[in-house]
Amino acid sequence: MRPLQRYHFPELPSTNDKAKELSTHYAVNEFLVVTADVQTSGRGRNGKTWLGEYGDNVYCSFATRHSGMSEKSTAELAAYQVRGALSVIGAVRSFMPPMLRGNVLLKYPNDVLMLDVTTERKKISGVLVEHEFIGSRCVGTVVGIGINVRQQVFPPDLASKASSLLLCGVNTTVEEIVNALMEEWKQVLEIPLSEIFDRWWEELNLKGASVAISGSSEEWTALRLNADGTLLVENQNGEKRVVTNGDSLQRLDWR
Repeated sequence: MRPLQRYHFPELPSTNDKAKELSTHYAVNEFLVVTADVQTSGRGRNGKTWLGEYGDNVYCSFATRHSGMSEKSTAELAAYQVRGALSVIGAVRSFMPPMLRGNVLLKYPNDVLMLDVTTERKKISGVLVEHEFIGSRCVGTVVGIGINVRQQVFPPDLASKASSLLLCGVNTTVEEIVNALMEEWKQVLEIPLSEIFDRWWEELNLKGASVAISGSSEEWTALRLNADGTLLVENQNGEKRVVTNGDSLQRLDWR
């Protein structure tokens, strides 16, 4: 694999937007990475905003172009979100002693959580994947990653849900995390598609877990991941349902 070209900026509206722009000058299947000290209009999943303090967090996007001659399968496209999440998990764990690496958790589909000093599960990273289509063909993909590294104060509406590596006991720098993240990204790109889904399912640790779904008063059991990355669940009556939005899912063992 060719060296991963990095472009760094003091400030950007969105690293995803800049990565997409720069990728149009690259060859098919060649990745680049864009980082910034801060982004002013960062996006999260489901239309949410991803913002943070200057210089304290990772704002990063990996981008590539695809051949317009062949269609990407739903599994190939879905795999990008877990490749991003696995890169984060690997990078963060590399700064932790082996006995504590299990404190880094994956919440379906790709939110990375960590146990803080009070053993509460707090979000430290999110992954936003954006695909560009011409008709039915995907011609480009951007994987945006935000990691809270040294931020110590969060807005009131996030304080109970979000944390940073520093607050969870991992004292490292943004640059060290970026470098580790880039190395992990290069490695996960080499993992075959079938193995990626196996790794995803393993990190989620959802098999047989009881979950609640928004809009339903019933208890459901997580069965497996589908080929498109959605989650198949089943209730006590044998009714099956497909979960497409992780925000609608609550693990009952994580209450």
